[in-house]
Amino acid sequence: MKVLLSWLNEYGDFADPEDADAVARLSDVMTGLGLAVEGIEQLGGSVPGVVTARVLRTEQHPDAGHVQRVWVDDGSGTETHVWCGASNFAPGDVVPLATLGTTMPNGMTIARRPILGHDSEGMLCSAAELGLSGDHSGILVLPADTALGVPYGEALGLRPDVLFDLDVTRNRPDCWGYVGIARDVAAKLGVEFRPPHPRVPALG
Repeated sequence: MKVLLSWLNEYGDFADPEDADAVARLSDVMTGLGLAVEGIEQLGGSVPGVVTARVLRTEQHPDAGHVQRVWVDDGSGTETHVWCGASNFAPGDVVPLATLGTTMPNGMTIARRPILGHDSEGMLCSAAELGLSGDHSGILVLPADTALGVPYGEALGLRPDVLFDLDVTRNRPDCWGYVGIARDVAAKLGVEFRPPHPRVPALG
């Protein structure tokens, strides 16, 4: 059973998704209650060092058939030059820029790379490279009015969350939903349980 922490927190203050220790304690509590946690997946996080930048201009290098030169501005007023293999964007578009020193989800660290005599001072990112989806088809293009120089997660309104994979056995039908799990966890932790209060429409 998949349980999203943000939804569980609607029924009680159980853990901050950004607090790894609190998430681990909650996992131990649920396992101790017989709701074995078989997996924990972090969702909605941003890659530190990836900020929004506007494409200023592009140039096709005569000796580079599959990559183009791109100049972007991250709001600082200083042009940053990068090489990019995608071409689904144009001057004026706002895109995610991985700055020098950024460590990407695949473990790669963005470093200054000379290509055909010109340094690449960062990397423009696809949704797949940021772990947002499996889309490798091109660079992620953000809304045109996106502020520059801010973390891309902030621009997209991403909120960190945690997805628990629980093994809820057949003898615990009371925990086949969020309310039942929240009730047990709240009792164990001694926190306020906030059950839902459905609204019944008046008749007549």
